[in-house]
Amino acid sequence: MIENINIEHYKCFEEFKIEGLDRINIISGKNNVGKTALLEAFLLTQDMLSNYC
Repeated sequence: MIENINIEHYKCFEEFKIEGLDRINIISGKNNVGKTALLEAFLLTQDMLSNYC
């Protein structure tokens, strides 16, 4: 299970950190604040990890 996320220099994120994730998490916010970019960064990382494991 992923417990922390660190994003640096990706789309709207210069430095972004989330700690203490659980099994289910809700991402919410106003339009154009980076919700989709956060999910894209997560999926990109998952794809890269699946190629090496």
